[in-house]
Amino acid sequence: MRITRIILGIFMLISVVGCGDTQRTAAPEVQSSARSSLEEARRDDQVIVSRSLGFGSTNAAHYGSFTEKWQVGIFVKAIQSANKIQGILDVDQPDYDVVIEHDGKQWEIHLWLDAQGKHGMYTYVSNTDTGYQITAESTRELHNLIWGLKYDPKQAMANGDIVNVHGELSNLDVWEKFVANVKARVRDEVQIVKYTIEGEPIFDNLSFDGETIKHIYDNTHDVYGKPTKLYEFCKSIGEKKTDSGTEYYLTDCGKGDAYIREGMFNLRIENK
Repeated sequence: MRITRIILGIFMLISVVGCGDTQRTAAPEVQSSARSSLEEARRDDQVIVSRSLGFGSTNAAHYGSFTEKWQVGIFVKAIQSANKIQGILDVDQPDYDVVIEHDGKQWEIHLWLDAQGKHGMYTYVSNTDTGYQITAESTRELHNLIWGLKYDPKQAMANGDIVNVHGELSNLDVWEKFVANVKARVRDEVQIVKYTIEGEPIFDNLSFDGETIKHIYDNTHDVYGKPTKLYEFCKSIGEKKTDSGTEYYLTDCGKGDAYIREGMFNLRIENK
């Protein structure tokens, strides 16, 4: 599955190979109706939401969860009422990974949901070739739920993130390990969360596959900013010593043979 390398927009670009029509169909894994799901979701049912870092698996670092019956029911209804998209998908990276536990069953999906709550789609993690377009009503409901989650610094630290709260950095040992692994050509990944004055999270995700660093910048959960998700691919990490500390940045960024520019990422660590 192709992932666009640099994205200047905020939402997925869906290209369908074959017929572009959609067809109303119930998701094969869910047996009960949408109406009954709202009424019958059990107390121990839950939905776990993570920010997606790629296809084929779910991110173990949870962004938030839902346990109320009506909340679980909204996710089940969204799956069951979706329209199957005809053809084989060619889509950008998902926005979220979602694990739904309902009525003794479990489903794992990749979810695309724009920051305005106008467009939604999902695939099953186990089958990313087939997509389902979520109805406008369910898209709004999912948007309201997920954007109501709060990813605070305490949860970020528990997830092993590097946390930047107004210049105060936590979990710096995680960053030092990542830098060392990049130099040693060892696979690794790290998430940096910077909090705005209003307490909204802005994410930088760096993943190293042994040769290339993939960087994702995501401020879609900053309700006071313009929602943007950007991607870039770089070769190495640069370091610049200053009187006050060390500045880290990505180098040799670009596409194909054009790995010549400096990247968007920057992390400044002040001396103690």
